[in-house]
Amino acid sequence: MEFENAETAKKVLDSVRLDNGEWISSRLEGNRIMCEASSDSIGGLLHTAEDFLACVALAEKMMKKNCDKCAILPSESHDDGS
Repeated sequence: MEFENAETAKKVLDSVRLDNGEWISSRLEGNRIMCEASSDSIGGLLHTAEDFLACVALAEKMMKKNCDKCAILPSESHDDGS
């Protein structure tokens, strides 16, 4: 999976890595997360992949949402006039 930058990819990978268990191995390559999945059956592999992708999507969404909340917009003013 490719992300906009290496920092985003690392944060997403760090967020989901704990849930990988023995079914998914993942590593960071620049702005990409590389994964290998295994399962005893095709159905299990599909379930593993869907689960992992859902966790990645949620981690990326939450990271973007948190970043938006923390950003100071140019139109905002401070009490000290800056």
